[in-house]
Amino acid sequence: MSTAPESSTIESAVQAPKLWWVRHLAVPLAVLQLATIGAEIVTSFAFRPQYNWVTNTISELGVGGCTTEFDPRKGVEACSPLADVMNGAMIFSGICLILLALLLRSSRGFTKVPGVLWCAAGAGSIATGCVSLDTSPVLHQIVSMPLFFGGPLAILIGACQFDGVMRKIGTALGGITLVLGIIFSTTDWVYGSGGIVERLVIWPALGWVLVVAVLARTQAVEKDA
Repeated sequence: MSTAPESSTIESAVQAPKLWWVRHLAVPLAVLQLATIGAEIVTSFAFRPQYNWVTNTISELGVGGCTTEFDPRKGVEACSPLADVMNGAMIFSGICLILLALLLRSSRGFTKVPGVLWCAAGAGSIATGCVSLDTSPVLHQIVSMPLFFGGPLAILIGACQFDGVMRKIGTALGGITLVLGIIFSTTDWVYGSGGIVERLVIWPALGWVLVVAVLARTQAVEKDA
């Protein structure tokens, strides 16, 4: 006697809860992991002197108190009164990214190695929020590495799990952000433009996560139809 119908029924019963979670949580988690961008905008308004999105880095928004040491404008005292908001958002964003990676571990763009790399990027975001630039510049740079390299590598490798336009866009985006991440983290070539280069690494990665989450939700809806 054939057991195919029975096996199919069991598989459907197992998949149903997973699809439900993907349908209802994938996009919200992907949107929430963008919290770091919202925090940058909010904290930049309180930053003194006026925040420069080209020269000032994201990390400077998380420096508590005032200092002349980190701002690229020599001898200018930089203050970030809402540093706790920025650091808290980095932690929150990292948690959301890890939860999303676990949720979509069976979806394209997050399966196997890309999923591990997204978890590493999320952990890097959490660590970056916990170890601010003024706490320890060297340690801050070390713990932020997974954020700068995990995301671009996850995009680059995860793009191979797609076809057509998504693969082409992902390959190009992953390659470009990876190169920029290496330049930003290991050289002084972009000194004076660190803020914009840093965002060209992190923001596209966060955007890619949202796109992949939307695709995963769409596929979950189609399977459940």
